[in-house]
Amino acid sequence: MFTTITKIVGRGIFLVGFFALLVSALYARGIEPGITFATYGIDLKIDSEATYNGFPVPSGTWVLKNLVPGVDKFWNFDDVKPGDYGENTISMHVKNTDAWLCLDFKNLKQNENGINEPESHEDGNGDASGELAEVMEFFAWKDDGDNIFELGEEPIFGTTTQRAIEVLNEKTYTIGDAREDNYCGVNQSRFVGIYWCAGNLSVDVSNAKITCDGSGIGNESQTDSMAVDVSIRALPAKENPNFTCTGEELDNPEGCSPGYWKQSQHFGNWTAPYTPDTLFSSVFENAFPGKTLLQVLKLGGGGLDALGRQTVAALLNSANTDLNFSYTTAQVISMFNNVFPGGDYSKLKDKFEKQNTIFCPLVNKKEDVNLRIFPQNRR
Repeated sequence: MFTTITKIVGRGIFLVGFFALLVSALYARGIEPGITFATYGIDLKIDSEATYNGFPVPSGTWVLKNLVPGVDKFWNFDDVKPGDYGENTISMHVKNTDAWLCLDFKNLKQNENGINEPESHEDGNGDASGELAEVMEFFAWKDDGDNIFELGEEPIFGTTTQRAIEVLNEKTYTIGDAREDNYCGVNQSRFVGIYWCAGNLSVDVSNAKITCDGSGIGNESQTDSMAVDVSIRALPAKENPNFTCTGEELDNPEGCSPGYWKQSQHFGNWTAPYTPDTLFSSVFENAFPGKTLLQVLKLGGGGLDALGRQTVAALLNSANTDLNFSYTTAQVISMFNNVFPGGDYSKLKDKFEKQNTIFCPLVNKKEDVNLRIFPQNRR
């Protein structure tokens, strides 16, 4: 096993101060990022495109390159007020070898930095750790490179909980690993959009809408500061076929195909609460009005119908405790709902199909041996 290759992307600092009329003001400055380096044959370049309240930020924008310590900064703003927002799209480009990619947030720190007069009315104790990470909120997704969260794009974090103290505090997120079977190929790029809000951040995934409301920020966070390190890890995919970003062991996965699950002699292996008569719309977004899970399994054709077949099979595989399926039931449901409507149906269909047809231990050898697909390296 190769040692993990860490690409330190940068550190962001947010400071809260105040100006006239005792209105809170936020200041965000990037401080010296770590050095971008590559070993084990991976050449990883990073670029960044930043906006602040919808306007370009030249200091947070650069083309693909190795980062320069003390020069390249993701956040470098002079005067950010409650209700202000920003977005930064980070692009990772791999050369020389296919690579798994992970996004890490480390060393989240807060400081009170003293108390001014308006803050003292709401934060009389002067908590030395500060409160800024409680009011700054973040959302991230796998972008297609246009810096806009759109229907079908997969959220990384921040759909239900956005506070920095929860989503940036010693957290690791997957850009692509063996569990998702989504490595970054040679000369390919992966894009991550990170949206921040000085206030209450709301994310409507079904309509791809993001809103920021700063009216709830009080004086308790004035003069506070928050810093967090952001890093990208890259690991050769071919030499590490079972690597996961979280370090979780990836056992030999199992799954049964749509052809298996739609046969009446196998209905006994359907796991409650799912039955052949369960409406698809009672589990997922209403992509197949009035149709049951079994009816969707029996659909022919490509496009959404093909995705529907593989999605139902993935659901049943994930729910069956006798199968070591690659995704949980919650993940299967979320993955489908994130691409419907209007997403990349073919890409998700292929992802589910690969896991659904790896190996089905439920198959009766005499009756259904034709449904089994054995990977070459399976022990």
